[in-house]
Amino acid sequence: MNPENTTCQESTENSPGDVLQKLVGVFASKGWLNQTLRIKYRNRRYRISCSEKEFFAYRINDNCYVSPGFPGWLVCFVTPDHIVNDAEMCPFPSTEPSIHDWLQCIVEHDFELI
Repeated sequence: MNPENTTCQESTENSPGDVLQKLVGVFASKGWLNQTLRIKYRNRRYRISCSEKEFFAYRINDNCYVSPGFPGWLVCFVTPDHIVNDAEMCPFPSTEPSIHDWLQCIVEHDFELI
C-alpha cells in the first residue's frame, strides 16, 4: 500500500495541512511542540510527537517477549500533504484511533502522560 495516496475519511472537510496546523497549535499551546510524549490512551501506550512538519502516533507494543526490533508500530501520521491511519495500512479492521480521535484526545487532554 502506498501511504502517499492514503487519506483519512474523517478529514474530508479539512485538508491534511489544516489538520496538521490544528495539531501544531494545540501542541505549541501546551509547550509540547517538537517533543515526543509517552502517553496512555484507551488503555494502550503510545508515543506521540508533533512538529511544524509532521504529527505521528506510534503504538508501543506491550508484549515484553517481542523482539527488540519490533517495539511497536505507526498508527497515525500527518504531513501537510497526507494523513495516514492504521485502518488504511492494515488488511483487517483496526481498533486504533483515527486522526479525528487523536485530535479530540489531544485537544481535550484525554490521556495520561507516562
